[in-house]
Amino acid sequence: MLVQDGINIEELPILIRRATRNSFPFTSHSYTGEKVCQETEFDNTFRYVLQSCTSVNDIFRLLEVPSDKVRGYSAAFALQRLHILKNLNTDWNQIHSFIRSAVMRELYDTVEQDIGLLANTALISLVDCYIAAEGFSPSCLNAVNTEVQIRLGDCQFSIEELLTLACILKSGTEKISKDYLPTVRSKLPPMSIVSENASRFLSNDDQDTLRQEHFDKYCARTGPEAREEIKAKCEELSNNVWVHLFSRYKELNEETFPSTLQALPFSYRSMVTFLEKPLNHFWVKLTPDSVAISLKNLLRLRTNNSSIMINLSRWAYVHIHKMTPPLMLSFLNTFLQFNFVDENLFKVIERCLQLKGLQVQTSVIAMCVEYSRYCRYLSPLIMDAAANHFTHYGYSYEPLQLYAVLRAFGQLNYLPSQPEAFLKMVESCLWDRFDHLNEAHLLEILASFTFINILPKNFSQRVASDYYFAKVSKLKSPDKTIASTWLKVMKHAIVMEMSNDPQKCLTWLLSRNSRGTHFMYHDSYKNAAKSVKFALNQMFGPKFHHSLPFYGCHTINLDNRGAPVEFIYSQADGLQNSEKIVKKLALLLRSADHFITNTKQLLGVQVQRVAHLKKLGYIPLEIRVSDILFAERISEVMLVDVVRQHLQPHVNFDQLPEVCGNPLGQVEPFHLEQSLSDWLGYDDLLNQGADDVDDFDLIKALLKSKSMSDQMKPDPDDPQST
Repeated sequence: MLVQDGINIEELPILIRRATRNSFPFTSHSYTGEKVCQETEFDNTFRYVLQSCTSVNDIFRLLEVPSDKVRGYSAAFALQRLHILKNLNTDWNQIHSFIRSAVMRELYDTVEQDIGLLANTALISLVDCYIAAEGFSPSCLNAVNTEVQIRLGDCQFSIEELLTLACILKSGTEKISKDYLPTVRSKLPPMSIVSENASRFLSNDDQDTLRQEHFDKYCARTGPEAREEIKAKCEELSNNVWVHLFSRYKELNEETFPSTLQALPFSYRSMVTFLEKPLNHFWVKLTPDSVAISLKNLLRLRTNNSSIMINLSRWAYVHIHKMTPPLMLSFLNTFLQFNFVDENLFKVIERCLQLKGLQVQTSVIAMCVEYSRYCRYLSPLIMDAAANHFTHYGYSYEPLQLYAVLRAFGQLNYLPSQPEAFLKMVESCLWDRFDHLNEAHLLEILASFTFINILPKNFSQRVASDYYFAKVSKLKSPDKTIASTWLKVMKHAIVMEMSNDPQKCLTWLLSRNSRGTHFMYHDSYKNAAKSVKFALNQMFGPKFHHSLPFYGCHTINLDNRGAPVEFIYSQADGLQNSEKIVKKLALLLRSADHFITNTKQLLGVQVQRVAHLKKLGYIPLEIRVSDILFAERISEVMLVDVVRQHLQPHVNFDQLPEVCGNPLGQVEPFHLEQSLSDWLGYDDLLNQGADDVDDFDLIKALLKSKSMSDQMKPDPDDPQST
């Protein structure tokens, strides 16, 4: 519980418990009940003999002893054994209902009278009994719950006992919900009405059987309604148990910490923060099983607690000699799901891969590489170990393992120092499994290698075939969209790397249909890209800048004076005013998502983006997204100034009034709430009515020609060709 005084929030060290049903749920007065008694020799003997009883009749004969001997413990043991045997055999109804009722009433009354004398374990066993039993006495049930509440408030339970009680209540509630509550479609009529309606259709013998079966009042209240009441009481008691347990979070140790996480319900996952402080004191004492349980339940609770995750990774670093493949996979799975980057875990991975060498399991290699790729963390040790392992055992890789390992090299912009054997194995494995790999996965692997200048020329013909195109077109979304995107990436890479004519490449690039071709270089900051476009409109006007959709950037063409050149392009005539263009600028938005986290170098796709722009003759100018977003919040004038500062070394702003006719400073209204679907102005590139070019046409043409240079040679019969 917390108390707030002004701006200070402090924790109240108050232990509280439920007093009555109608009062405030908890009070802080001390326990005044009877002292808990230990089991007597008679109780121990009675419990031992009960285990040998195989029928209800045997227990009834055993209970024919002086009543002063059968007290709280013995009555509790007898109740538990009776309810077990009642469900296992049929001799319950063979005993006269009057005898059944009298014996059960005596046992329940004895337990209620001596409930305060029972030990905690016996009390918890009774809770387990009334959850699993059919027809448990409601008054005895309330007495058990009341005693549990009293002992909760007085801290009579240990942490282990509280966790046991919480697990029993959790599993019991789930079982009741599964077995009974889903079948309840409407509220059932009272039992008297059911009996009255049933008597109209039953014979005299059937009526006697029905009356005899329900004569025992302790077995009459069964069915969904009674179980629903028990479920509600269990949930109420469970809530109080967890409130009390977390008020004693400082008593947790290395043994109870994983049990607490395992028993914690999903609705109480916010309480995980209470476990941070005690874990700081005993994390080094955890066992491998405790760590595995903790990782599994953090994932179950979907709680990414950085303090706990850091302590667990510290444990892995200190106890690296205790790491096993299942435990390593548990670490990687949890950290990967939470996208949690931790240096200690990467050190553990590197050390384990170095020690195991080629003996490491393939699943561990695949998960290590996938974790590195997902976190954008480049470790040469991990990548070299993966390349070496794949070179030796590539044919034994499963398709998903092959996909996880191979795509990471291009996306992390890394190639082994001696890649010949590795690339030969990659080509051989992909060629043999070409028809068995998922189309989206195969295309992503092939396109990712283009980021490090490894062109999949041998696969181009098979990928561009009509058969493979038909397979891609039959895929369902989102696999179809992903496969088409990676195919376009591979197509652009082949064109850019094999062409020697930048002007012709630019013309081809502008002639492409812009719809859906900007995925790979698309920034998640749409507002920032739209802000850059707005700033360029204010400085130059919409006619003096354009965008390259596939590379997701704005470009400006300059003449020899440093003034912008009007962008004029048509499908028929191509790019005009090319003779005036002396310098070409490309504005790239940069964010942390474009860099590797530990080396601060660009990811493979961003390196390819810059390389292609340079080959097209552009000078890349990088603008930080944070600068754009900050300036946008201040004022529109400041936004224009930020973009102008990046253009200042290249653009002669004194020529703008004469060339553009839009002096700097005339800021037009800027409305961010407009549609962001055309945030790079793709539709402005193509004339209306231009034909859509098939994405596979160019690859097919490249394969039919002898070489790319032959295709790019000017046509001697056409004097207009260049």
